[in-house]
Amino acid sequence: MSSPRQDPRRAMVALGLCLVLGLGAGVAVTVGAEPEASAAAVAGVVEDNLGVEAGDAIRDAYEAARSGDRVTPPAPVFPLDAGAAVESEGAPERDAASAGKSAPPAPAAEPEPTPEPGSGLLGTDVTVRPELSGKLVVASGSHAAPADGKVWRVQVAVEKGLPVDPEAFAEAVLTTLNDPRGWNGADGSTFARTDSDRYDVRVVLASPGTTDRLCLPLDTIGELSCGIKETAVLNFKRWATGSGAWKDVRNYRHYLVNHEVGHVIGYHHDLCRGKGEHATVMVQQTRTTSGCIPEPWPAPDAG
Repeated sequence: MSSPRQDPRRAMVALGLCLVLGLGAGVAVTVGAEPEASAAAVAGVVEDNLGVEAGDAIRDAYEAARSGDRVTPPAPVFPLDAGAAVESEGAPERDAASAGKSAPPAPAAEPEPTPEPGSGLLGTDVTVRPELSGKLVVASGSHAAPADGKVWRVQVAVEKGLPVDPEAFAEAVLTTLNDPRGWNGADGSTFARTDSDRYDVRVVLASPGTTDRLCLPLDTIGELSCGIKETAVLNFKRWATGSGAWKDVRNYRHYLVNHEVGHVIGYHHDLCRGKGEHATVMVQQTRTTSGCIPEPWPAPDAG
């Protein structure tokens, strides 16, 4: 087996490997131990494969080694592999799983509030906004009148933005109108529900500001409701909060529906007949009952 001094080819391979790995100091030491022929041969091979600059770097390292000068190894001049460059620039970021972290759970969706039976109100903390857009949402659904008699087709609508379920509100309205103590017991009227524009009576639940506009030329002052032309407009403030003249807001709602629809089907206001007397449903009973006992039904003794 020959030594590195006797085998310039092996020395040349060793030097080339040192240069490829960027070990410039190792190159200088190896060249210092080799003859000029070895250094020239290595420089030539490197120059053929890696370029003139790399060959020059080998020659400079050899001369420095012979003179004993300290030389800082030159930076590698080898061309980067194109694939490696792309991979380096476009390396995917570690996601939460690869980093040992789990993604935070998605927040649970809040359950939809359940409409209150008899009112359609959504939630217990209801805010009365003085004015909304005025756009009306017609409650979907229809059914025939439940009794014989004069049939009135009723469309029910709720102003968009009110905390009210339109279908639950419509159910409350029709339940009140078709109660045996209602107008059927008083004059034989019966009420069918429709969601089409072919209606005889429209019941609208609206914000105070929209109520005022729909009730013109009547002045409802943001507090009252009205029955005008073919429409009964119920003020949401009154529907949600009731009236100081009534102890039970549920009975007040029955009154509000029967009273305003009573106007639409042809009835006018009554007066209280005396303190302590039962009011009729057409007595104005929102701000005061004028000493009468509040009454929500047209025919309280029927049924």
